[in-house]
Amino acid sequence: MTYSHSALETYETCPRKYKFSYRDHLVPEEEGIEAFLGSCFHEAMEKLYRELPFRTMSLEELKVYYQDTWQKNFKEKKEKLKITEPGRTAEDYFRLGLKFLEDYYRHYYPFNQNRILGLEEKLEIDLFGDGRYRLIGFADRIDQTTDGVIEIHDYKTGSKLPPQEAAETDRQLALYQLGIKQKWPWAERFKLVWHHVAFDLEISSTRTPEQLEELKRRIAELIDRIEADREFEPREGALCDWCGYWSYCPLKKHAVKLQKLPANEYLQEEAVVLVDKYMTYLDQKKQAEEELDKLKEAIIKYADDHDLARINGSRYSLTLTRKDIIRFPSRGQAERQKLEDILREAGLWSALSSLDLNSLEKAILEETLGPDVLKKIRDLVSKEKLIMLRPGKKPDNKD
Repeated sequence: MTYSHSALETYETCPRKYKFSYRDHLVPEEEGIEAFLGSCFHEAMEKLYRELPFRTMSLEELKVYYQDTWQKNFKEKKEKLKITEPGRTAEDYFRLGLKFLEDYYRHYYPFNQNRILGLEEKLEIDLFGDGRYRLIGFADRIDQTTDGVIEIHDYKTGSKLPPQEAAETDRQLALYQLGIKQKWPWAERFKLVWHHVAFDLEISSTRTPEQLEELKRRIAELIDRIEADREFEPREGALCDWCGYWSYCPLKKHAVKLQKLPANEYLQEEAVVLVDKYMTYLDQKKQAEEELDKLKEAIIKYADDHDLARINGSRYSLTLTRKDIIRFPSRGQAERQKLEDILREAGLWSALSSLDLNSLEKAILEETLGPDVLKKIRDLVSKEKLIMLRPGKKPDNKD
């Protein structure tokens, strides 16, 4: 199977969306207006540079081409386009695209700095030359500078400016570098260039041979993970609002169904009734648990004040059992990492099975870890007395 950077990125964002798009080949029911703007801008850039060998388009010509492209595509996709930004209209995004074009044109005119080698150039990448891991991509523009450097250009119309670190670790253009090297073996020096047109800013980066080898290894691992996946679980995140597969998604399709119902039917829908009833009982359970905690404290105090291990009611008895427990720092806390490091240094990690807390608790309570390890660990954990109430069916009776 041949992959693309978009496919890999989609899988990492949401495996179920990847399945819908690249395995099931479902057509998205909606398209974000931001992606639509980006597509129209890319078409205008391709037109500008394809004309260069013959002539340099004027800014007005370019804007007219962009406008015609927008209107033609908008007419075809109007019903599918989704605007998530409150208060914004399609006209707002159209004008935004015009501004991007104007800024770019004035920045790079007369566009003759480099020799153009490819526009929307198809690139095929065989990671290890054995056909096992194959990818395909299309570079927005490939140039060659006067001193022989191959520049791989990518236009970004997003509203967020990423840090330089993002360019240093970006996977897409680095993959394209691999593809260009396989397509044109004579290419030696490369520069990766991102045009963040919303900010009229150019960001660039390079890759070392070692970085490219590491990239190939990570891509191969990701492809292995995709091909081993049988569930493709949905993953909810910040990009869900821009997804066109809500009607298919197990996390979203019930909400889509409810949105189509009149208000009077909505409240009577079977799942709505079930969820509302469940949450009502859950609230009651929480209230009951709070009351039970208060009662438990009062019972323990009474038993302690009167030196009792069992107290009786009219129908039931409660037996108090006491045991020492150890409270460990939670995953993600710095103390947790220190605790794990101590166990590794002491050679106890494998014996405790990747921090088996039950085994560790027993070892601490029974003091079998050794005095030095125990001394280090005691600063990271706390010892508490757990008191449990064990109900009995009948109170004790004196016959």
